[in-house]
Amino acid sequence: MALATKKKDDSRKSKGEEAASASIPLFAQLEEALKKVPTEKLKEAKSRVSDLMKGDLKWTELFDLSPEKLKQMGEVAYEQFKSGSYASAEKILKGLTVIDPDNYYYHQVLGAAYQRQNKFSEAVLEYSVAIDLNGKDVVSMTNRGESYVKLGLHPLAVKDFDKAIAADESGNDKWANRARMLKEQLGVIEKEKKK
Repeated sequence: MALATKKKDDSRKSKGEEAASASIPLFAQLEEALKKVPTEKLKEAKSRVSDLMKGDLKWTELFDLSPEKLKQMGEVAYEQFKSGSYASAEKILKGLTVIDPDNYYYHQVLGAAYQRQNKFSEAVLEYSVAIDLNGKDVVSMTNRGESYVKLGLHPLAVKDFDKAIAADESGNDKWANRARMLKEQLGVIEKEKKK
């Protein structure tokens, strides 16, 4: 029995050693590549990353992404979402929310992608960020309310539905109307529970 255990441990070590030795050439290649980069470029890169970490530089500036490029990326994500490729849309939108964290729309659509994948807690978080960025975002209020329903948090859902309804002064907003319908359905469910 001890002999079998020893052989098993030896095979683990060799796999670990194998993984470590595989990473050595990668680091060696990286070191060689960095030696070819001019010192000024390395200093500039270090300074830009430092500025990013201090909050003095945005991701869009670091990667030199124009508003047009971000818009194109957002359109691709939305097309992925519309076609039902929610996981693909999620990946793109996660990147966009990091690159441009103050854009409520990216958080809104990421929340919708999570919601469609039944990731309701994640959806609530993204909708909350969207609402913090744009207090008049009726879409996020309604969808967050619906996500709260799925999580069984009915009082929070009602609050969101009420906010969405109150934001619709004309009574014609389709998302506010959806909030009205969902609130009404939730009321019926609550009445049935009390019987």
